[in-house]
Amino acid sequence: MYIDMTVLDQECTRLACLMAERGMDHLTLPPSRSPREEGAALEAEFSVELEKSFGKIVAAGSDAECVLPSMLMQMAGKLTALATELSLRSDRDAAEVIRSIGGGSGR
Repeated sequence: MYIDMTVLDQECTRLACLMAERGMDHLTLPPSRSPREEGAALEAEFSVELEKSFGKIVAAGSDAECVLPSMLMQMAGKLTALATELSLRSDRDAAEVIRSIGGGSGR
C-alpha cells in the first residue's frame, strides 16, 4: 500500500487552509444566510474540494483505499497544529478554537 506523501501533504495543507479561511469568514463576516444554509454551503464546497484532492492524490500513484484514512490523519494533525497556534496567540484554548473553526458554539 502506497501513499504519495508529498501530494498528500500539499492537498491536506490546501484543505486545512480552506477550512481555516472559511472558519475565519464565519467568525468575522456578518451572516448572509441562516446557519443551516451556511453549513450546507460549506459542506458542499468542502465535498467538492475533498473530491478534487482525492483525485490528485490517487493520480500521483497512491493506493485509493489508503487515501481517505491518510487524509483524515493528516488533516487532524494540521488542524490541531493550527488550533494550538491560534490558542497560543489568544486567550482561548485549542478545543474552543477547533469548535469555532467548525462553526460550533464556544462552549
